[in-house]
Amino acid sequence: MKKFFLFLIFLIVLLAVGAQFALPSYLESQVQSELDEALHPSSQTIDISSMPAFKLTYGEVDEVKGTLENVKLGKLNFNHFQYSAEGLKINPVSLLMSREIDVISANSASLEGIVLADDLKTFLVDNTPGLENGNVKLSNEKITVSGSVNLLGALRGQGNLEGNLELKDNVLSFAPTRFTINGSTVGGLTSQVLEPITIYDFNTFPIPVKAESVSVESDEIHIKIKPVIN
Repeated sequence: MKKFFLFLIFLIVLLAVGAQFALPSYLESQVQSELDEALHPSSQTIDISSMPAFKLTYGEVDEVKGTLENVKLGKLNFNHFQYSAEGLKINPVSLLMSREIDVISANSASLEGIVLADDLKTFLVDNTPGLENGNVKLSNEKITVSGSVNLLGALRGQGNLEGNLELKDNVLSFAPTRFTINGSTVGGLTSQVLEPITIYDFNTFPIPVKAESVSVESDEIHIKIKPVIN
């Protein structure tokens, strides 16, 4: 009988140790699969932890953190995403039966996307009407889009469009503030040229999110995003 109890204790310990490695790995593979399908990153990393890991069987996750590289959202390439969440509660039935990650609640969650200056320049040059041979200068104070301008064949010259990045109604846009052609403003055209250029609508992100802030840091655009979890 004593040997039986010792064997039983050994088996329980063995299962507990196995679960500590197997359960997080299983959940990580499921999250990676869903992110690959939704965002198509070129590569990603993920780390999921719970102590003890057996808590994962009933949907309690202590911490999740990971990164995504080269994610295309709309027409803009995000060079890097990093995310983290703590105190998650997920639906264990959905996880085990349909292999879907259904997040019920979280104590905290954050997501940050980083766009390189060159990728933003490519987007703005490609999406500024009437601009040819364009260039973009990026700073914390303003963004300047310049190049040869051909507006409906009526006006030609060197154009400069100044503005800033803004978040409004969960949409990231380039908001022009001043337009000149050959160094002068042009009456009647300014209001048309100064229309905001939509960069990405976060209302179309694969999960509900709220874009909270955008900033320029050393030729990188940092966009802080908060997942909306019911």
